[in-house]
This record gives sequence, C-alpha cells and structure tokens, in this order.
Amino acid sequence: MKSICSLLILASMLPMAVRAHHAVGAFFDTSVPMTIDGVVTSMRWQNPHVTLTIESQTAGAGPERWHVESGGPTLLRRLGVTADIAAVGDRVSVSGYPSRVAPREMIGVRIELADGRSLPMFPTLAARFGIQPQFGVHITEEAAEADSRSARGIFRVWTYGRTSDRPVVEPAYTAQALAGQAEYDPLVDDPALRCIAAGMPLVMDNPFPIEFTDQGGEILLELELWDIQRTIHMTDSASGGAHRGTPLGFSTGRWEGNTLEVTTTDIDWAIFDDAGTPQGRQVHSVERFTLSGDEQRLDYEVLITDPETLLEPLVLRWHWDWVPGEALQAYGCTLVE
Repeated sequence: MKSICSLLILASMLPMAVRAHHAVGAFFDTSVPMTIDGVVTSMRWQNPHVTLTIESQTAGAGPERWHVESGGPTLLRRLGVTADIAAVGDRVSVSGYPSRVAPREMIGVRIELADGRSLPMFPTLAARFGIQPQFGVHITEEAAEADSRSARGIFRVWTYGRTSDRPVVEPAYTAQALAGQAEYDPLVDDPALRCIAAGMPLVMDNPFPIEFTDQGGEILLELELWDIQRTIHMTDSASGGAHRGTPLGFSTGRWEGNTLEVTTTDIDWAIFDDAGTPQGRQVHSVERFTLSGDEQRLDYEVLITDPETLLEPLVLRWHWDWVPGEALQAYGCTLVE
C-alpha cells in the first residue's frame, strides 16, 4: 500500500509546472482505463488521500482485492464528495488507471454508487471519464455574502486557478542535480510518506487554497496543504542579521502598488521538485503576488535561484481566483501503514 500512497502524493501535486516527465502518466498507465466492480471492504477518508479497498469477483477466478486511492478529502469535500458516499459492504464501481509499479493498485478517478450517482474522485482527471467537477458546491450563500463584505485587497482566501493557461517549464539542471535526481526513489525517499511537509519553494506549488492575513508589521500566509504558516516580515528591521535556516526560510516583503513582493532566503530544504532533484543551501526565491484591478484574481510569479541545482534562474507563473465564501480546511496528514 505504501507504494501507491507515494505515487498519489506526487500526483496530488500535479500543478507543478516543472513536471514534464513526472506527471501522473509516469506512475499510472493512463492509456489503459479500467473499471473495478465490487464490494467496499475498507475505507479511509484522511489526508493525504482517500483510500478504498474493493473486493471484486472475476469470472472463472477467485476474489481479488484492489487498493484504490484518489484525491485528498479536503479537495473532494469542495466537490460535494464526502465520507458518507459509501460504507463497508456497499457495492460500487470505480474507474481509473492501473499502477505501473504494483499489481491490483489503481488511481480512482470516478466512483459509481448503488443509488446511481457518479462522482469524481480525482478532479484533474475526471473529465476523461465524463464528469465535469462542480467546485464550490459546499459554500453557502450566507458565507459568500459575508466574505464579500469583509474582503480587503489581497487579504482573503484564494483558490488555485483551474484554467489551463499555465505553461510547462523545463528547468536547466546542473550535472550534480541530475545525478541526485537519478538516485531518488519516490517510493522510499518522499518525505510526505512520513507526513513531513515540503519546504520552500516547492510547497507553494499545490492545488489547495491559501490565505493572507494582515498582522501589522507582518503578513501571515497560510497554506491549507500541510497546515503551513509562512510569516512575511514587512518592516526594515526584520531584514537585518543572521537567521537560522528552516524549510520555509526567512521571508521579507514590500509593496509595489498592488503587488506584494516577497524575498525568501535561509531555506533549509533538500528537495527541489517532485522528481527528487536535490536543492542547495544557497537557494532563494523572489515571489510576486499581483492583485487584479477587480480583485478577482491573484497572479503569481516566482524567480528561483539555486547555483547548485539550476544552470540559470527559473521562473514559474500561475494564478489563484477569489471564490467568495471559501475557507481553509484543516489538512491533518495521517500516516498510512
């Protein structure tokens, strides 16, 4: 079970733009759609992934147990897919793709229930199985109205942009970085298997919401993923002196009109991307969060410099949208045995 868990942890970070060779298709055979019909024998509804065990009966053979993993529960709840959709003993049909590395394991994309409902289990792939996920169904009209009244500039919850306008970038890695990448085994080395949160700048690239809170001389940037909290120091006095390295580094910010520019140094995190490319201690980033004129969109650009990992600085871009009434949910990663 550990193998597919690691693969789904990588898959859940799908937006990462530097994954040209490390997408879902690298771990699951997306050329072979499959469907398993059977009875639910176990169900786990916790981050980082929803997990089902389904016992199916194949004609002329005995029962087979399939391990199925799908998206994280906090993202699924935003689609109206909750833990009560099925229970042990229920008959279901799950469609998805088989694992390339383990038998009778699969990524579940769509689940069909006994009552006739067909629901998405992995939003980014759901359209391939005839489902268009409807985000925001969990938001009440009252919550949306209250959020609209209280929103102020950048200080609100932002939802990862779901349009397909994000370019894929191929970083120019150093020989040292490529050598380290070749030695990385995601089924063993991925810190997420031990519920260890990623560090900067990798952690910013994820499909979960974020929230900015004004704290006077500091800005609190919260990420739903891993329940992370970043502190952005906005005063000149904060930029001086030595700082002890941490996975999130030390961040200072300044305003340029409607753009918040954040410089992060002293990052002590060894992994650059989902391919396990090593990251050096000289890595630093400059992020630019730009609020649109109508305050409906937050554009993001990050410049990453790391002489040990990159032959040249890397620029990544994406955006978040404002969805009134959205709120961060507790992530609460739970180890999988």
